[in-house]
Amino acid sequence: MIDRLATMLGADLAQVDAHIEAILASDTDLVREVGQYVRSTGGKRLRPMLAILASRSWGYAGNDHTKVAAALELVHTATLLHDDVIDKAPLRRGKPTVNARWGDDVAILIADYLYSHAFNLAMESLAPRVLSVICQVTARMCEGELFQIEKRDALLTREDYLRIVRNKTAYLFSACTGLGSLLANANEQSTMLMSNYGLNFGIAFQITDDTLDLVASDAETGKQHWADIRNGKQTLPIIRTFEVASPADREDLLNCWNNGRDSERILRHVRKYDGVEYALAEARAFAAEARRQLDTLGDSEAVEMLRQLADYVVNRTS
Repeated sequence: MIDRLATMLGADLAQVDAHIEAILASDTDLVREVGQYVRSTGGKRLRPMLAILASRSWGYAGNDHTKVAAALELVHTATLLHDDVIDKAPLRRGKPTVNARWGDDVAILIADYLYSHAFNLAMESLAPRVLSVICQVTARMCEGELFQIEKRDALLTREDYLRIVRNKTAYLFSACTGLGSLLANANEQSTMLMSNYGLNFGIAFQITDDTLDLVASDAETGKQHWADIRNGKQTLPIIRTFEVASPADREDLLNCWNNGRDSERILRHVRKYDGVEYALAEARAFAAEARRQLDTLGDSEAVEMLRQLADYVVNRTS
């Protein structure tokens, strides 16, 4: 799926890469070195793809969509750098994180460098509304991280979890599809539907991502197996298990969670109460809702690819 999209959007993605490469062409050696390392460990480029597909859905023929896509990818990358510092993560996509290789100070400063250039790209290319949306999304991501820290010592509810997921992940996906539509001068109703697609897509993506941490191998996820448990991150399978476990099992799970977090022991409880199956069903429901947002938007190649992406995101293994 991703390979097909990369081929379909090849020229636009090459322009996105060119924008980012120009930003990393700094006079400071360390910026270039770390920047290129971050680029070499890049992911699927889902966010630029979504922004480009959304703009194509309405026949956009200009060039500013690649600047917006690059800005959104820079925001995403900067957020990952900050997350790795907060989580003290040693690996990202199978390679040492920037904080593990160069230190927290470098990781934070490179992230801030990327944020500033993301805002500048948005500001120089489009109407003020675009920069406003990207700034709002960045603020929401910070709020999501702070809310997660605030709740660090409490048991999360499903609603708490979804609030974190919307703020830290889904609103950025929503910005990708919404801004792509906005660029193409789609009407307000169509832009809202496309934004809603991105929001539901993002929730489905994150629930699936969190579930993969429990069931996929290190090679598939590119990070240490069960890293979320070790970091004390309560994801939907675990939250569900806390909610439905018998009093005795819940007490044992809580004791384990608060005293060393033995991953195997925690996962025995999750399996017993079908926590993974519950979470994946939730992810599929959000993906189906994402597809429903596209029902009235026609059958162009770009819209059809968005539909297929909603299926892909909950069926992937990495």
